[in-house]
Amino acid sequence: MTAQEYIISTLHALAEPVRMEDIGNTSPQEAIFAKVMSKKFRKLKADDETIRIAKRAIDLAVKNNKPVTVSFLFGGNKLWRFEEAPEIEWAELFSLIYFIRWMKSIASVYPPGARLDYYSQALNVAIMNNVPLTETENYTKTFRAMLDWVKPYAPKEVTITYREYADEFHSYADFVRELEAAKQKTLKVNGGKLPKLSEKQKIATELNVRLLPGQDQDPLWREKVELIHQSIEATETFQRCYFDDNSLILACPTIYKGWVAVGSTKRSYAKFWVGLGVLEKSGERFNELVLTPHQLAAANFDWESVSIEGLKGKNFSRIRVLK
Repeated sequence: MTAQEYIISTLHALAEPVRMEDIGNTSPQEAIFAKVMSKKFRKLKADDETIRIAKRAIDLAVKNNKPVTVSFLFGGNKLWRFEEAPEIEWAELFSLIYFIRWMKSIASVYPPGARLDYYSQALNVAIMNNVPLTETENYTKTFRAMLDWVKPYAPKEVTITYREYADEFHSYADFVRELEAAKQKTLKVNGGKLPKLSEKQKIATELNVRLLPGQDQDPLWREKVELIHQSIEATETFQRCYFDDNSLILACPTIYKGWVAVGSTKRSYAKFWVGLGVLEKSGERFNELVLTPHQLAAANFDWESVSIEGLKGKNFSRIRVLK
């Protein structure tokens, strides 16, 4: 089986109808919660806050006979260090397939189905990591095109939405004003001091930020970036439009308090927007992986040509296959 044949067969399997399960005397809430927290998708133990948020969203969905919504808050850009940037590539597609499988599992015990919700922080990335808006817009355009293309492969019980934090504001100036107010509030909470960063946070900041000329001459540049990061999440708009939305089950590839940590594929824990999608040969089939920049640098792979009808973009004509 070639890489192309594998990807096409995976898409056809994804399109198969949801097989409804008999939940017997189990309540809909309990059945849905078990699917949300299934170890087939969840990578790490859920903390109490994650459980509380998930159960609250499930109760609300069942009460209103609405789809269960799982929301991914994500960067909204492709890591600028990759030559594949600024467009999406295989990591976005492989993670989407994986997430749809999760939604199908949830829908198998709940007839109203499940909604996969992407919530893009592209505006935040632009101001925090010095990524031009033209690049984040390109990423968004190609991501939305992929979602339109994949619709025939998603069963009717699964819906997919793509929202942007930027759309919550009337103008960019409104966003900047609110962010500046949040920064002052964050500094006040910290006693006027910039956030302290762990070594892990410093490494992540150095990876993500595209330094402006002279920016690294300031010994506190990393802490100032983190101040923006923390302040964005403290803005009234972010709180009102995302964190206060009781209908959302929060999910992320990696671990954060309150989020279900599910990885980007069955075998990958990396964030799809800061990683690259590859295939790993496994017998007559393949494993879908998302590799971090560090993992990719250590990988040995061959390129294999791919041509899938309707899947457009500069990054979908070939794929890395690990040796």
